[in-house]
Amino acid sequence: MTKEAASVAYDPMTPNARRYPRVITPKEIDSMPRLQFNRGIDTAIFLSRERDDARYFRQGYCYLERDHEPYNWKQVDFDETHYCLEGKIHLTVRDASGRKVVLDAMQGEHIYLPAGYDYTLEASGVKTVFFWSSGPSPRAGLVEAPEYSRELKNLRKGQS
Repeated sequence: MTKEAASVAYDPMTPNARRYPRVITPKEIDSMPRLQFNRGIDTAIFLSRERDDARYFRQGYCYLERDHEPYNWKQVDFDETHYCLEGKIHLTVRDASGRKVVLDAMQGEHIYLPAGYDYTLEASGVKTVFFWSSGPSPRAGLVEAPEYSRELKNLRKGQS
C-alpha cells in the first residue's frame, strides 16, 4: 500500500468498501441480527449486498425450532440451496400446476431450490440449522424486509 493510500480514511459506507476477501467466523455469524420468518424460524444473513457489497448471492444460516410454524414463499427470481448442518430440513414444494413433492434432508445433505416454485418449510420434529445461499442477489437488496435491510447496512459502520 502506498503512503498516500494509507493516509486516506476508511469509510465503510462507501460503495464496495466491504468487497474484499476475508474469513467469516462462527462468532461473527452468531452476532448477526435475526430476521424472523415465523414463530420458531429465523435467519442470520451474514453475506449480503447491504453489509458486504455482495453482487451475486446472499448467504446465511436458518434456525428452526422442532415445532416451528410453517413458512411459505414463492421463489420467483432467484435460485437457492439449503445445506443441513444439524437436524432435518422438511420442505414441501409445489410447481405452477399444483404438483407437490416433499423433500427431507438430513445433516450433511443438500437441497437445490430453483426459481419458479412455491416452497414451505415445515416442522421436522427436531431442532434444525441449515446454511443457505441464494442468487442472483437483487440490486435493491432485501426489499421484502426493509427494517432488516437497514440493520444490515448499519452494521457496516462498525466494520473495518
